[in-house]
Amino acid sequence: SEETSYVAKDSLMTECEKKFFNVIKEIVGDNYIIQPQVNLASVMDKESARKQYRNELFRNIDIGIFDLNYKLIVLVEINDPSHETYQRKKRDAKVAEICKSSNIPLITFWTKFGIDEEYIKKRLKEYLPQI
Repeated sequence: SEETSYVAKDSLMTECEKKFFNVIKEIVGDNYIIQPQVNLASVMDKESARKQYRNELFRNIDIGIFDLNYKLIVLVEINDPSHETYQRKKRDAKVAEICKSSNIPLITFWTKFGIDEEYIKKRLKEYLPQI
């Protein structure tokens, strides 16, 4: 029989995600709580007759921004070139659909455009008036 082993990752976030996270953290300051790797199932529920099937909620979003009572305000995805693949596009479309259905804004930043702090601030300000 084949043995399975598990190994801890070096970090919760990629180096690129860390850079975006730190810039966003600087922008939002102490007025909001910023959390990396937010699982959709942690911040939303499925309301339907088939509630037991919640698999689509077991997806991580790169960054969640919450008010000081941990109410989710906005989700942020950092898309690198891997998001150009068919599977990722399908996954991203499902995530966008779930967010739209739950009235949770989803902001996507593409790594290919670099980290433009003014642009990031402008996009966040749409949903975070206290920055």
